[in-house]
Amino acid sequence: MSKETNQSFLRDLQLHVVLSPGRCQIMPSQEMDVIKVAKEGLGKVLRRLDKVSPPYANMDFIGYLRNKISALEAIIDDKVVVGVFGRSGAGKSSLMNAILGVKTLLPSGTVGACTSVIIQVEANMTDSNYVAEIDFISKEEWEKELKSLLNIKEMDGEEKDKRMVNMANSKIKALYGEDAVGKSFDELKSLESETFSDIPEFLSSTRKILSFDTATKFSTEIACYIRSKRKIHGNQSNSSQIHYWPLVKYVTIKMPNSKDLLEHIVLVDLPGTGDCNKARDEMWESYITKCSSVWVVADIDRAAADSDAWNILDNSISNMGPGGQCQNITFICTKTDIINPDNYMLELDDEDLHIEDSSNYSEEQKRACILHRNQQAKMEIQENYSNPYEIIDEIQVFTVSSQEFQKDNHYVLRQEETEIPELRALLKSLNDQRSEKVMRDYVIGAYGILSLVHVVNHEITKSMETEKETLHKLLEQRLEDELQNIDQFMSDIHMEFDKSLSAGVLESEKTCVTRAKEEVIAPKGKGGGGYHQTLRAVCNGQGFCRSTNGKITNMNASLSNSLCDSIRNIFSKTFKKSQKSISAKIDNFSILLESYDEETMFPRLAFLKTEEHKLKADLKNEIVQRKKKIYSSLTKSIMTSMLPSYIEASDVHGKGSLKRMQDILESHIESSKSTMFHDAKGKMLTLLAKLREHIVQELRSKLKEAVKQSLHNELPLPDISEHYEIVKSAHEETMSKPITDVEDEKCVPEHSSGKETTSEQVPLRNNRNDEKIKKMKKQKKRRKDVLADAAFVDKHMSALIKRVTMVMAIADDLLGEDMIQDEMYSIIDVAETSEKKMRVMYKALRSGGPLIKSAFYTALQTNEPNLVKDLASP
Repeated sequence: MSKETNQSFLRDLQLHVVLSPGRCQIMPSQEMDVIKVAKEGLGKVLRRLDKVSPPYANMDFIGYLRNKISALEAIIDDKVVVGVFGRSGAGKSSLMNAILGVKTLLPSGTVGACTSVIIQVEANMTDSNYVAEIDFISKEEWEKELKSLLNIKEMDGEEKDKRMVNMANSKIKALYGEDAVGKSFDELKSLESETFSDIPEFLSSTRKILSFDTATKFSTEIACYIRSKRKIHGNQSNSSQIHYWPLVKYVTIKMPNSKDLLEHIVLVDLPGTGDCNKARDEMWESYITKCSSVWVVADIDRAAADSDAWNILDNSISNMGPGGQCQNITFICTKTDIINPDNYMLELDDEDLHIEDSSNYSEEQKRACILHRNQQAKMEIQENYSNPYEIIDEIQVFTVSSQEFQKDNHYVLRQEETEIPELRALLKSLNDQRSEKVMRDYVIGAYGILSLVHVVNHEITKSMETEKETLHKLLEQRLEDELQNIDQFMSDIHMEFDKSLSAGVLESEKTCVTRAKEEVIAPKGKGGGGYHQTLRAVCNGQGFCRSTNGKITNMNASLSNSLCDSIRNIFSKTFKKSQKSISAKIDNFSILLESYDEETMFPRLAFLKTEEHKLKADLKNEIVQRKKKIYSSLTKSIMTSMLPSYIEASDVHGKGSLKRMQDILESHIESSKSTMFHDAKGKMLTLLAKLREHIVQELRSKLKEAVKQSLHNELPLPDISEHYEIVKSAHEETMSKPITDVEDEKCVPEHSSGKETTSEQVPLRNNRNDEKIKKMKKQKKRRKDVLADAAFVDKHMSALIKRVTMVMAIADDLLGEDMIQDEMYSIIDVAETSEKKMRVMYKALRSGGPLIKSAFYTALQTNEPNLVKDLASP
């Protein structure tokens, strides 16, 4: 960008910056322009740094600035992971196509073992093509899996499992052809030079990239990498075509023109079924703990009673557990348009569903049945949901029809009734929240660096040098005092864990054999060939097995259950967003002071403040990652202790092998229990000690370096005053906004850090005062109240339609709150009866979402208090 162009750009941008005394507001459309301004200023600095060299410059300082500028770019790539679960045939592909607005992006109809392929969808921010990046398992992994598949086929008697045999045949046919089923390992290997000729990337262990300008062509070409069978224009595909999905570990799809939905989101299709390839199951386990949001997808006809869907949900929650980072769970019922009205209405009549005689009676009847079933499904799923780990208080439930949403004509449901727009809005909200976080973090980081660059160009007097030395000593003393405080805090946590784990070890030693027998080794009611294969899969999977219907059997988790129970409360207190968590302690950590002249020292301290902010954010992210490892260390340690028995048991074959496998496992547990649980305890305490050491070391080393570089370096750098002022204004606006990101809600302390605050201990600027804390709490409570109000309105729809009489009084209230428009008010008014008025009212409520439902509930309390009380009573 030339100097003239840059100055013009800055002038244009400043037209969008609304100034008022003491603050500046960046208009939403200009947020990325602020990042461009920051990048331009930082680019000028980098170009100047390229031209300086010793002995005329401090190369340590130059390297420090370079590293800080480079680290900012990683912020923009930060993404939220949304995991989409569901068994084959649940309609996940159609759902994702509808949400993304492309009918043919993901091939639908995936069946069988190919559901083991993980698909992640994100935005293509580079060009307008549809791109697939295909990652394969290694050649060595495939050879090992192929031998395992052939072994499965050769088993007989009680060891034979038809489902596993079908999976094995499906994979072999996909790669080697229909006539390959009876071939030996060597015969199949001899076919590979021809079989794999079109995928040299697999042979060279590199990534394969496909790119097409249309979704239709893209969908056709990627089908063989993600599913076993396909139909083209209603005809079965060529049976001789090779399908490579058995070799695929995961596929990343990059979709163009999806910035509003996916710029900061990764949608991951996580299959709900197991796989005999351990690498894929391990990937499944690793992904699930990364999910910030989980979507469970099930056919509405089976959703409430579908054991597969509930297995997926329960197992997802148990795997996220205290060690995950999930913030919300959404249950999505699909295929709502598939319904037989005559069958559905066997025990209902037109009056129950409020169906009126009309020329389009059959369509109205079908629509009424769909909406009634949707409402019933939502209520049942909400009632069936339990929260064993106290992770998510409640789940959202959507009832969707992808087919109806994508119809251009002859549709039964209006678009809003398909609930796809509401799901898109949910996804967009997640994306917008993360976008705000990226913007906030980038502006904060850029402001700190530009502050430092801005100040080093100022003339430095001798008196300022003396003042800097004094400030340096005070800051270092503050740092040591704060570190001593946080080190003692971590030491106390370590002692609490030690005490709790010791109790867990004793309980584990008492109950481990009985628990393992009842839950895994020989559960009541399970025996014969079917369970034989489950137990063998557990041993082959080193204690872990995920069946073809998504059910998990985990010996290691079963054995570590008492240990996990013993630390549940202390773990939650330590790692969740609470006043006594490590994250809250880090939030309260600060070495900053404000007792120095703002004109001479503020920019240097501003750099320190932004460095401290970024360091604390990095540490809290690191805590989330280490939290997973700390929590899972118990089961992993148990797995290590149990590994010899798993290997021995998996080698047992022949008649009576189930009993011998059970005896091996039980005997090993009995002989190892005196050391196994002590080892697991020691592993967790070691990881806690390492976390304590890491936090203290990071704070000490990085803040010492930041203090040194901010106070004791002078280097002629380019004039970035205009960039600095604009980014500074954006920074002030950013720091005044509440935090809304799903993963980054600040831990709110009761008052402060619990220490007496002196004039030297007051944080620099923009610290959250009590009023802001109260406001955040009030906003959080309001969000919960809105959802609770909306749930009441949804739950009691039928009763409210029949029993509300003060409809127009409620409509008056909604009109006054701008929740409905004059046109809708008039339509309600002209309806002949209260019941008909309420039916019209509910159309407005369904299209308006939770806010209008909450406003309706408030108006209902005012105008029909007795009815609300009656419906709310048990």
